[in-house]
Amino acid sequence: MSEIMTLSSRDRGLLLFFLVALLLIVLAASFSWHPIMLVVAFNALFLFNLFLYFMLYLNKKDFGVARKPKNFPSIAVVVPVYNSLNTITKCLKSIKEMKYPKKVQIIVVDDCSTDGTREILEKTKGIILLKHEKNAGKAAALSTGIKKAGAKYIALIDSDSYPEKEALMKMMGYFWDKKIAAVTCLVLPDKKKTLLQKIQFLEYLLGFGLHNTLLSSIGSSYVVPGPLTIFRREVFDVVGSFEAGNLAEDMEFGLRMKKHGMNIANCHEALVLTDVPATIKNLFIQRDRWYRGAAFNFIRYRQLIFNKKNPDFGFFMMPFLFFTQVLIIAVLLRLIIFSFRDILIFLNIAATYLSLGGSVSVGFIQSPIPPSVLFFIITYICVAAYFWLCFKTAKYKPKLSDFVPLLILIFIYPYFISFIYSQGYFKEIFGVKAKWRRVST
Repeated sequence: MSEIMTLSSRDRGLLLFFLVALLLIVLAASFSWHPIMLVVAFNALFLFNLFLYFMLYLNKKDFGVARKPKNFPSIAVVVPVYNSLNTITKCLKSIKEMKYPKKVQIIVVDDCSTDGTREILEKTKGIILLKHEKNAGKAAALSTGIKKAGAKYIALIDSDSYPEKEALMKMMGYFWDKKIAAVTCLVLPDKKKTLLQKIQFLEYLLGFGLHNTLLSSIGSSYVVPGPLTIFRREVFDVVGSFEAGNLAEDMEFGLRMKKHGMNIANCHEALVLTDVPATIKNLFIQRDRWYRGAAFNFIRYRQLIFNKKNPDFGFFMMPFLFFTQVLIIAVLLRLIIFSFRDILIFLNIAATYLSLGGSVSVGFIQSPIPPSVLFFIITYICVAAYFWLCFKTAKYKPKLSDFVPLLILIFIYPYFISFIYSQGYFKEIFGVKAKWRRVST
């Protein structure tokens, strides 16, 4: 397998510079502004984000729906496989059951599996099986399959993902617009039994549904998810293939498409189910890879900021997304610094009071709402409204069993994710070596 790429010393320095600059601004504001003003400033970002999505929803609420194709061009499906013994049979069965008037070419590239997957593939009918004699990684497997595909459109599907029967019919109509180079869909977990799976279900519903749909409605989608994305064949002729050694190859390829002025649409009415991590440990491993890949690719493609080929993405979404991600880390560091300061102040006051022979008593006093409490109240109102838009867009009716996972997702999960993103960001800054590890079942 190819070695995982790391940033150059210059790029790592840039990441550190952005973080230190934002942290100093946040700390300066914390010490010089009135606490209420700081709360208003931080919440302005959340409110602006919500306002943006709400306005996009009102203007683009018909975007992302299924579009039936006017004709039926040739399609090839490429499935990269490595040690997928538990999922490959179900994956290929789902692909074969997809409805499409013309025969769909199915190309499976086995990247030197060692768990019995290759033996199963050799017995599977209706596929073109290509074999790597050495494990070269997912990007290499995709490249092998794309080169073999003899169709005008190429669908890439992960070996642990299961597209619905109508997926092709719902997505192919988007290509009637010549500006659309690739089409993604709604990705949801295959299972929704455990608490962790339910949390990820709601998270995916938000990210791959509302978020991706609204971004794509203004030409600002920048990821081509592995579970299912359909491309025009000429995309690979112009852009090239996937980059070996990239932790987030789907994001890197999407950003490279944006560099060439290409648009990615999202059809949230088309569905693909995918395996998701079943344990906290595996979830951490997956998200560590995602967020390290995000930091790596954002800094590498910083030239897309103010890029004229995609004005909505280049002049607004790219700088906004990168600024927001770094700000999250700066705010988290601020929270740690101030929490440590407050603990020291409390301990100092308590020690002084007790040393003077004072006694501790508890009483009730009237006080205004602390700024921190006000911050959380406003923030969670924004988040609740955000999920309301998410459910409405996906036409999903929350069930009683969703209540606890939703509360965890709103009140606890963001801190877990922020921690993973922050430590991943520092790993990229310090050039810590990474490893691409499989986390699905």
